[in-house]
Amino acid sequence: MIGYLQGKVLDADGKKALIITESGIGYEINFGYFLEINSMVGIFIHHHISENDQSLWGFNSMEDKKMFELLKTVNKVGSSKAYPLITTIGTEGIIQAIIFDQPNILSQAQGIGKKMAEQIILSLKDKIEKFQSNSVKPKGEQLDIEIVDAKKQVDTSFDPKIMNDVIMALSSLGYSDKDISPLVKKQMQAGLNKSEDIIKNILREL
Repeated sequence: MIGYLQGKVLDADGKKALIITESGIGYEINFGYFLEINSMVGIFIHHHISENDQSLWGFNSMEDKKMFELLKTVNKVGSSKAYPLITTIGTEGIIQAIIFDQPNILSQAQGIGKKMAEQIILSLKDKIEKFQSNSVKPKGEQLDIEIVDAKKQVDTSFDPKIMNDVIMALSSLGYSDKDISPLVKKQMQAGLNKSEDIIKNILREL
């Protein structure tokens, strides 16, 4: 089982990333954040194995990985539904939504309807306190890994939900994700934070 990868980013488009390790093996992982090409990263991995499929899902922290795995214990919440909850809402947001019974927060993630959001809250209500206590590191504890953390390579000034909304909207018009992703990033770097404005500006450039 693969639990962690470190290496150079060969490709990343906000949905998948291709990481080549020192051994020369390249791993394609599901990774819902943008990474700088040729940067060195370390990414926590959930290795999903089923009878007919294998896939790798990448996370910026061990806490995110554990939350993903906790979400998957809920009936009918598989990898493809649990992952957008992590990348769109974040572990802390999920915890708060469960504690304060806020299904409308969870339903902001792609593929999560109101009923499923309510089911997640109901299923995890009694488990979330234990999750929080297990996620707290003793003071001074650090991972003994000498590599740039993937989280530091992700531009946290970008709202992933806005970025994903824009990319999905432009993809529906027939534009390639790889072509428009740099344009979206450029607009957000310029300070735009509304999907409509970003889309209008990009369409003018295309």
